[in-house]
Amino acid sequence: MKKILSIGLLILAILGSTGCQETVSQDENGNTKTEFSISETAIVNDTKIKINSVKKIETECAWEYNGQCQSYTEPDNDYFLIIDLTIENTGSEELAISSMMSFDLKDSSGEKGSYALLTESITSQLDGSVMAGDLLKGQIAYDVKESETYNFYYLDSLLDDQIKFIINQSDIQ
Repeated sequence: MKKILSIGLLILAILGSTGCQETVSQDENGNTKTEFSISETAIVNDTKIKINSVKKIETECAWEYNGQCQSYTEPDNDYFLIIDLTIENTGSEELAISSMMSFDLKDSSGEKGSYALLTESITSQLDGSVMAGDLLKGQIAYDVKESETYNFYYLDSLLDDQIKFIINQSDIQ
């Protein structure tokens, strides 16, 4: 019993020393906030997140032969939503970005968009390491239902609070 208690206390101590600090999120003017429009750059701890564009894709050609599409990728819901982002690491340590772990999308009813693997519409997957002072640009695709707004979430680490970008229909190309 003492061994289990000791292990539990050790885990809590490790968590306490490795990042249980409050998330600092602000806009480029230094205003503390957790909700952003897509025209704003969010600064979360040592990371700048900028949405470059949001596109709607009805279908994608999955396989082409002699210049003609032979097979299409179609969404299970209404369409694919492709979010193009730039991540800048302003810190002094390498930053790990995972499109599946760091980001999430929900429609106005709270339903999550499904992560979509598209081959033609995604020019650069938003996954990888970002060295200190470096950038990562890429896209994330979701299979979504029609909605007036979408909330696009970013989570810096499992121990931090989320921020969200509000995407309106008028923001989508």
